[in-house]
Amino acid sequence: MEVVYFDWGGQLVAAEILAPNLQSVYQACLDNSSVEVIELRANSDNNTQSIVADFADGTFDAGNPTGIHRKERLSITYSLDKEFVWEVRALRKDFPVTVHQNHVLANEPRSLCLYVEPWSSVERAWTPELFVKRIFWWLRETANGTIHDNEQPIEQLFFTSRYQLVLPSNYLKEQGSEVNELTIDIVQNNRNVTTLIGSYKSSRSDSSGPSFITVPVVLDPIENVPVEEYPHTLGQLQIQLEQKKSGIVELLKAAVSSQVTEKGIGIEENKPVILLVATPRIRNGNVERVDYHGFLIELQLAKLGEQLGVLCQAPGQKTWYKEVKLIESNQHVLESEQWKSISICPVSVSSYPSRKEIRQYSGISREDEGPNGIIAGVGALGGMLAKIWGRECWGEWAYIDDDILKPHNITRHIASHSYVGLPKSTTVGTMVANIHDFDNDNLIQHVEGSVISDAPDVVNLIRRSELLVDATTTLNVPREISKKNNYPRTANVFITPSGMSAVLLLEDNERTIRCNSLEAQYYRAILSNEWGESHLSGHLGKLWLGAGCREATVTISDELIHLHAAILSRQIRKNFSKGTAKICVWDYQEDSGGITPHDIVVFPAKSKVISGWKVCWDDGFIMEANRFRDESLPNETGGVLLGIVDQKDKTITLVKACNAPEESISTPTSFERGEYKSKQLLTNCLERTGGIVTYVGEWHSHPKGCLPQQSQADIHQLDFVTTALKEDGLPALMLIISDTSFAYYIDGDGAEIDFN
Repeated sequence: MEVVYFDWGGQLVAAEILAPNLQSVYQACLDNSSVEVIELRANSDNNTQSIVADFADGTFDAGNPTGIHRKERLSITYSLDKEFVWEVRALRKDFPVTVHQNHVLANEPRSLCLYVEPWSSVERAWTPELFVKRIFWWLRETANGTIHDNEQPIEQLFFTSRYQLVLPSNYLKEQGSEVNELTIDIVQNNRNVTTLIGSYKSSRSDSSGPSFITVPVVLDPIENVPVEEYPHTLGQLQIQLEQKKSGIVELLKAAVSSQVTEKGIGIEENKPVILLVATPRIRNGNVERVDYHGFLIELQLAKLGEQLGVLCQAPGQKTWYKEVKLIESNQHVLESEQWKSISICPVSVSSYPSRKEIRQYSGISREDEGPNGIIAGVGALGGMLAKIWGRECWGEWAYIDDDILKPHNITRHIASHSYVGLPKSTTVGTMVANIHDFDNDNLIQHVEGSVISDAPDVVNLIRRSELLVDATTTLNVPREISKKNNYPRTANVFITPSGMSAVLLLEDNERTIRCNSLEAQYYRAILSNEWGESHLSGHLGKLWLGAGCREATVTISDELIHLHAAILSRQIRKNFSKGTAKICVWDYQEDSGGITPHDIVVFPAKSKVISGWKVCWDDGFIMEANRFRDESLPNETGGVLLGIVDQKDKTITLVKACNAPEESISTPTSFERGEYKSKQLLTNCLERTGGIVTYVGEWHSHPKGCLPQQSQADIHQLDFVTTALKEDGLPALMLIISDTSFAYYIDGDGAEIDFN
């Protein structure tokens, strides 16, 4: 058959007038033995020049299903007026529609999409020879069907029925004696499969009635059952059930009769009938599961009633009545066996999994119900935690947040645009409640407010909660919670500003180590480890004191939210039952995609009120300072103190006692701290901790046999430091460590504490 081509590209021209770039492509075509140049054209109207050539390739099947010929006539067009200066058109009029083609106007040759990148990127590596090879590549890969990975997974077909019925998770357990207790509605017609959802009437707010009537048959429990062919008629089903000492006909008659009142049933009330056969399967006397078989009767209710001998159509009417009314009218329905030949269609029946089964499918113990808890702050991270645990059916959660969903939140939040303007707590509660359908037997609670408020609804939730997950991304919330004895065990979670790390600060069951101490120990790990150098990179800076690692960020991808939320949700769940405190950091390695965990040892926390300030520390802090002392004996040693000052709570939480700089003068009876080599000690501390940990005073040791009491020199030093820090309104602290005790001093007031 003769091939018909488009007349395309304008007027015929000579090679001499071609633009330099097209001249080079023209020469590449002449040099390629598989390309035969037919003609050159130019179109003055759109300022284009073209090479028309036949591209011949015998490396693919001539009968390929795509319809690419082994020789295709193409037009290579050059135009500086277009965003992409090169265009290749297939001139054969019946050239097939394939993937990777550009849009063209009606009755124009098809345009091959050779590159995905813009010309500004392509031209960096573009050569005329590679361009010609690219054209051949497109033709060959398209012919072979490999130019684009367009494979889609085919869903495995477990059933052959065109009907899929989903029952409530506890259908058999709570099924009553009435055959119509279950309501079945069509929720979706997809291709050749109709999905039916079963629910209880009590869970429906409408009064439209079910789309089907149901007849349940529960057989006696059996251990083994032979494989049987699906019955095709009611008669065949009846025979099978009779062999199991059951039956369907009488139940079916009763079900049909129950649908009809004395007023009869009209056309609009006609409904199809589904039979449900439940077979409990037992092992060692215990029911392990229930097998369901469903059958759709391919007759409407009224006609089915006629063939069963329980209904009859009134003469001249579109109404059917029960047999008893017909007897009164001397129109008795004769017994018939027509029902035996009624066709039935198998229905694939599955039961919605129970909470225990969902936990089992999620790799969680069936019996691990999780805590009665609160998620405070249901933004990007908190909302994702709620979604994960809601899907796993782990825990019964209330959601507290005082913010509404804003348009920019949609980039990382679990909600869609339709929720913009609504409270985040309500939004997350609604979305989680819609994951599963348990007839709202456990209503999700959500509160628009602050978790540290005294609002009655918040107080009630706090009173009955076992775990509080704080994802509020603020400093004041965990610090306020740390002061309150009536709050449950708290897990403080956040993602660092760069989005590369997730952090978990989890209190112990008894709350002997609270979030404020865990925070300080977390910062000590940042200052003491190499990974801490860039851990909080990207924070707003030291001018934003208190922002640090929990500040709002704008450049974290939704991928990282999912990644860190998955890690945190699993780790909180795993550690909840252990009852011990935990600090852990997970760093994402961008290059490899790996996760590096940093498990930080947690130490018991202590505190003492001195001169109106509450000084807080942990055993790890004192152990490190005491180690510096032991390493220097018999000489004294010392250094600077780094900590967190909270002006509102009047607390100084000690983070780290730094070792003495090299220029220090240390003797068995004295210590004079020199300057640190690096002037950046404090700057580095502020940068690493997001401006939260700062200089709070000095520490030094006393030799063996001496108490941690201030000498005159110590008093003068503390006075000097106090004067310097008062310029910023900050307190000054001195720590002295001796053999068996240590002491803190502020403004002339002190307290001595024994090591044991």
